Amino acid sequence: MKLRHVPGWRPPEGVYTDLELLVMGYAEAMSETGPTVTDEMTRRLIGDLGEAAFVELTAMIAVENLRSRVNSAFGLVGQGFKDRCELAPRA
Repeated sequence: MKLRHVPGWRPPEGVYTDLELLVMGYAEAMSETGPTVTDEMTRRLIGDLGEAAFVELTAMIAVENLRSRVNSAFGLVGQGFKDRCELAPRA
């Protein structure tokens, strides 16, 4: 159920935990051209995750941003995959 909401990750209350929302907000803030990460985001994430996990999270977001920008610069497009995650309903 959570995966369905990732593209517009601000769904109605109750889909994501507070920590999940904070992580997605942080990823979005890091990805802005002119990052918009705040000291409050950083403080809360370090408090919730610990420093080591915060560093790992930050590195993974940075790697995915790099990959996305490189692919865009090279004009790389999908290789037959869909541009959206479409999940079949649960039985």
